Amino acid sequence: MAEMEYPEKFRDWFKANLAEYAGDIARHGADSGFPHLTYTNECAAIFDVYADEIWEMAVDDADSMGCKNVAEMLAGFGRADMLGDWAQFRNLMLWYAAETVAREMENE
Repeated sequence: MAEMEYPEKFRDWFKANLAEYAGDIARHGADSGFPHLTYTNECAAIFDVYADEIWEMAVDDADSMGCKNVAEMLAGFGRADMLGDWAQFRNLMLWYAAETVAREMENE
């Protein structure tokens, strides 16, 4: 299996790996089963590469939604049940980022 390449920005990674699924991710959520978004260990590894960028996205979104912080925003997610451990948190954050970029692409 070829090693995955990681461009500098998450949005570029998403476009290179998931652009063809953007509409479905935007409409149905990242937890519906897409390449690179299915297994917790794979999601956690991708999140680790883009953690700072994804966290910045979450801080900006939490602020724009009127949330006190990212934790308050995450508590409102449909999959907040996934906050049981560090790997699940990273998985959820990657799904959040994927859905955010997918919606951006749909609105372009």
